[in-house]
Amino acid sequence: MSKTSAKRNIVAPEVLPDRPMLKENTYTSDGEAYSIDSVGVSFGTTAKQKHKVTAPTGDSDVAETLRRYVLIRSRYDLPDHKKYAKRWGVSEVSIEAACRVLANARYFHTFGQDPSIGTTETTILARVLSEGNPPKPALMSAISHGGTQAFIDLMRNVSDKPLAAELMEFENQVLSYMYDYDLVFRLTMINSKSKVQQKRAIKDWSWFVQSIDSMANSQVNEQKGRRQVKSEAETPHRAYPKNSDLLGDWEQLVVSKPELSINHTGKLGRRIIASDSGREIRYLNRMVSDPDKRVFSRKTRALGGVVVIDASGSMHLSEDDLDRLLKASAGATVLMYSGGYNNPNKPNVWVIARKGRMVRKLPSVPGDNAVDGPALVYASSLRDRGSQPLIWVSDGYVTGVNTGHTNRNLQKDIENITRRHRVIRVNDVEDAEKLMKRLQGGSR
Repeated sequence: MSKTSAKRNIVAPEVLPDRPMLKENTYTSDGEAYSIDSVGVSFGTTAKQKHKVTAPTGDSDVAETLRRYVLIRSRYDLPDHKKYAKRWGVSEVSIEAACRVLANARYFHTFGQDPSIGTTETTILARVLSEGNPPKPALMSAISHGGTQAFIDLMRNVSDKPLAAELMEFENQVLSYMYDYDLVFRLTMINSKSKVQQKRAIKDWSWFVQSIDSMANSQVNEQKGRRQVKSEAETPHRAYPKNSDLLGDWEQLVVSKPELSINHTGKLGRRIIASDSGREIRYLNRMVSDPDKRVFSRKTRALGGVVVIDASGSMHLSEDDLDRLLKASAGATVLMYSGGYNNPNKPNVWVIARKGRMVRKLPSVPGDNAVDGPALVYASSLRDRGSQPLIWVSDGYVTGVNTGHTNRNLQKDIENITRRHRVIRVNDVEDAEKLMKRLQGGSR
């Protein structure tokens, strides 16, 4: 990013790369800053306005990291936040958060390091989030650290654990966009010399920013709802923008989160294995048969995972079937989906179990498919870590909006999704029970 002296400590913004869509490509220093929240680039909006760079000088590792981060931001940030915020009907803080999340991802891709280590302080932000009913800028500030160690540390220090859990889910959804390298590439095409490519990139930026802004608004509404009333009614459902990466004509994803008022405890994937140390002897016969004399037992770490249930009419699932699936999947996040309303005010995906809790009563569903692809993409974002299984209970027959039939684009989407997100499909309840029993360690 910077041309430096022998000690590499002088910022020279004039060597920043050209960006064809900007009217001016001259940069000037706007002072120094020493945290990742303070450095950045302010783009001029006219041909006479130079772009201003805020970055530290100095020879330390922290200064070098921040200068590199400014380089990434100068290359990939969306310019003129005010103009696009007005055009897209979003807040400027949402655009800033989107730029930061992309910069975090691109920094990893370019330098193979976490830019937040040693450069970020989140103590004050953690206090604001812990006070209850945090404002939207605070939520977006938290999400701007998405994909870094700073976000993990921040969530550990937030005392409002329900809010922290929701923010982690929010971050998972945003990061799922960054794992889509095709989308990341299209966002960076704002630097293309082709006007056509630039216009396409702006459309992708519009979708990306509106997605983040929509989720943030829903988060604010959920916080207000939690403060105003605590009832067993469903929390407001959330409509997501259509996924521009999918080829098929899917129904818009609308997620509902009913109150999870019953225990759904379990340790999906936890096994009891022999160990050479412990409190109680469990395998006395190993004193003779095992050279390591592993006579004690210990429990392995729970695997967890996500179970997605196709509740369309072709599956013929009864309430007993769904109850069996819930019991078999204890310890996992469980979603069920069924489209057909094609109405952004009507949900088509329901989170019926999460983090050791489940619904008291199963929701009624319209009985069509229509949202299979988006539901699987959303489910993949709910994994706590990439190694967790994503199990899809479905006959595999998928349909689009108001069709009742499948087609080549829908099938192509499903093939790509199942491969990219390592989806394990089982045909029915019996196969699902067998698979989850194996994961539970009950069958080897």
